Amino acid sequence: MAANDPGGKIGIGPQGRVGGLIQFAVFVILGLFACVYAIPPDFIVFKIIPACLAMLITLVHLAVLGDNWPLAPPGGKWTPDQSRLIPGIGMTVIWVVLIMAIVYFMINIYPQWPLSPLFIWFGTIVFTVTLLYGINWNCWPFKGKMHPWATMVLGFGVILLVSLLVWKLTNLGGTPFENSLFDPQGPVNVNWLSGLLMWFIVWFTFLNPVLTTQGTPFGKLGHPGAAIAQTIVSLILGGITWTGTLSLGMSPTFSAFALAASLIFASYVHSWHLQFWGVTKFTGAKRAVMAFILQVVLAGIWLIFTRVVLGPIAEQAAAMKLPADINIFTLYYSLCVLLAGLIAHNVFWLRWPLTLPMPPGTPPPDQAE
Repeated sequence: MAANDPGGKIGIGPQGRVGGLIQFAVFVILGLFACVYAIPPDFIVFKIIPACLAMLITLVHLAVLGDNWPLAPPGGKWTPDQSRLIPGIGMTVIWVVLIMAIVYFMINIYPQWPLSPLFIWFGTIVFTVTLLYGINWNCWPFKGKMHPWATMVLGFGVILLVSLLVWKLTNLGGTPFENSLFDPQGPVNVNWLSGLLMWFIVWFTFLNPVLTTQGTPFGKLGHPGAAIAQTIVSLILGGITWTGTLSLGMSPTFSAFALAASLIFASYVHSWHLQFWGVTKFTGAKRAVMAFILQVVLAGIWLIFTRVVLGPIAEQAAAMKLPADINIFTLYYSLCVLLAGLIAHNVFWLRWPLTLPMPPGTPPPDQAE
C-alpha cells in the first residue's frame, strides 16, 4: 500500500471505477460463501433476516442522515494522512452497538416483539421511510442547519412518527399474529403493504436526485417541491407495478423480493458504486433514460445470476420446510449482504485496503465526462 501521502495514491489496486468493480467482485464471492453458504438456512430465516432491517436502518441513519460523524468523511474528522482503519473500525463498532441496542430495546422493553416477521413488516416500513426521507427529502428541513448527529436524531424522530402512523394502518390478517396483541387491525394487509413498499422504493430510487435519473424531470420544482412530487409519483407507479406484476401471474415474493430488490440493487451499484459507468458522456434527461435502460438490463442479469447461485440454499430451505423461497434469499443476498456491505466498506472503511472510493455522491447530471 502506498504511504498515506495526501498527494499520492492511497491503497492498493486501480483507482476509480475499476477499483470499485474489483471490490464488487470480491464482495459477491465472499458474501455468497460467508453469509449464505456458510450459515444454516434456518438461522438466516429466523434470526438474521429479521434483524437485518435494524441493520439497514441504522446504516442509512449513520451514513446519510449523520454524514458518518464522528470518524469518517464527510462529517467525521478523518484526513488522508490517517489510517483508514480508524474510521473503519470505529464506525463499524458504533453501527453494531446501535443495531444491538435497537433489537434489544424492541424485544425486551418496547414493543416487546419476538424476533419474528413483526420485525420484517415494521422494519420494511421504517426502512422505506428512512430511504425516502434521507435521500429524496434530504432530511428536510434539518440537513445542513445543525450538527450531523442532531440531524440524525431529529430525522429519526420524523421517520419513527411517520412509520408508526403507517403501521397503525396495517392488519396482520392471514398471518400467525392475526388478532393478537401485536395486530394494529388497520385497513391494509401487512403482506400486501410490504410488496407495495418494495416497489415504492424502486421508483423513488429511480427518481431521486442522486441515483438513476438524478431527479429528472423534477429538479425545476426546487426543494422540497421535487421531493413531494417524487414521493407522489413513486407511490402511484409503485402501486401500478405491484398490482400489475401480480395480475401478470407473478408470485408476490418474486415480484417484491426478487424483481424489485434486483432493480434497487442495480440502481445503487451502477449509479453510486460505479458512478454511472458507461453513461456519463450524456447529460440531463438523456443520461437519465440511458441509465434507466442499462440498470433494468443489469437487474435482469443479476436476477438470473441469483437464480443460479442461490438455488442450493433455496433447496435446503424447501427441504427443511422453512417459510422462505429463493426470492427471499435473493433480497437477503442482494440488499442485506452485498449492498449493505458495499456501502459500509466505502463510507466507513473508505474501501480499505483498496484505493479510495470515488468522491462522495454521483457525477453531476449537467456535466459530461
